[in-house]
Formats: sequence, C-alpha cells, structure tokens
Amino acid sequence: MPPNLSPVRHRAESILVHGSDELAIAAVAVALALRATESFAWADCADPGVPSAGDSARSWVEARSGRPAVDPVEESLLRPSNSDRQVLRQLVAPAQGLDEARLLNHLALPELFQRLAARAISSDGHGVVLLANVDALSATLRAETLEAARLHQTLHDEGLTMIVTSRAPPSEAMVRTFDRIFRVDVPSNRSWEAGSLTEVKSAAHERDGPPVPLLTALGRLGLDPDRSVPR
Repeated sequence: MPPNLSPVRHRAESILVHGSDELAIAAVAVALALRATESFAWADCADPGVPSAGDSARSWVEARSGRPAVDPVEESLLRPSNSDRQVLRQLVAPAQGLDEARLLNHLALPELFQRLAARAISSDGHGVVLLANVDALSATLRAETLEAARLHQTLHDEGLTMIVTSRAPPSEAMVRTFDRIFRVDVPSNRSWEAGSLTEVKSAAHERDGPPVPLLTALGRLGLDPDRSVPR
C-alpha cells in the first residue's frame, strides 16, 4: 500500500544523468537528490559481485543517502505487476476515503518501485528515488519500465521524483520519457573532477545547454566539492 495518499504538494519529475564515469554521475545524481530532499531511497542495478570503480560510488551514495540500498535488484522486481486489475479493485474497495485510482496505480508498480516509494516518501508528501546504473539492465526490461510513461506518471502522482543514472547514452525512447537529462563528460586519463556537466534536456529547452565545470555545477547544486564528493 502506498505510504502516502494525501494531496501531492510537490512537483515531481524524472531526471536522467548519464556518462561513462560512474563516480561523476553518482556525484551529480546525489547532488540533485539532496537538493530536493534531506534523504532518498535508492537501488543499484549493477552486479555487486563484479569489482569496479563503482564500488567507491556505491559506498559514497549509501553514506550520503543515510540508508542502505534496496537489494538485491533482480529483474523480476523491475517487471510491471501482472496482478489482475479487477482483483486489485476488489481488494481496495473497502478502503474508505482513499483515492482508488491512485492506489490501484501504485499496486501495479513493479515491486522494486513499491519498496523504494515506501522508504522515500516523507511527512511533507514527497520524496526522491534514485536508480543507479540502469545500463546494466537488459534493453527489453528498460523498455518495459523506464521507457513507459505510466511508471513515471504513477511515481509523480505520489510526489516522487525519480533520478536515474546510466553509464551509457540513453535510447531515444528514454530521452522522450524523462523530463530533464544531464550528460557528464570526463576527459580520458583525467580524474572525474576535471569533467563537465551539460543539461541536454529541460522544460525550457531540448538542445544542449552550455557545459559547466563539474565541481562548479556541484557547488551550485549545494554539494560542497571540497568535502562531500567521492574520492
């Protein structure tokens, strides 16, 4: 059951951050999340059994979120619910005073997003869920979930902003589905701090904005680049 069915007072949105450097995209995603809320719920789609530079990013995201990731991220948890909508309607019918349509839409969410929502929504009726490294998912699964407008709308109806990171460029369908998209570029053979951040899609434009030095961008988002970024 959704943790909150009070009127939503927060304009939720879907944000995608992509780039080849996992530490850099993690820093941007966390900065965006903490700008919206004091803590957030998150999950990492990357295989935790494969050592990579992402280990540092994962530890840092966990420290900044104030809570562990929702684990494990199995593909079955990301597939849309197969529950019969008529059966769900019969189950929620006795729940007086609840918005039946919102409740049904929530129960139809993939199980992972139901778990994230339960952790994320705060007393003021909004929250942030962060799904890291979605490039690790199959193209079919991304199409069924992240490229489906219904998932985004259901989360937004609950006051939830979704932030997604990818180590690969997004598909055209994902570009259409997300409200805002940021690209992180890091020169080869350089530390991620030497990178830049470009907003390639927003409500105001659908063309690339000017690149901003990454540490400058993090500072503008409220993340102290001297103390709060992964090393």
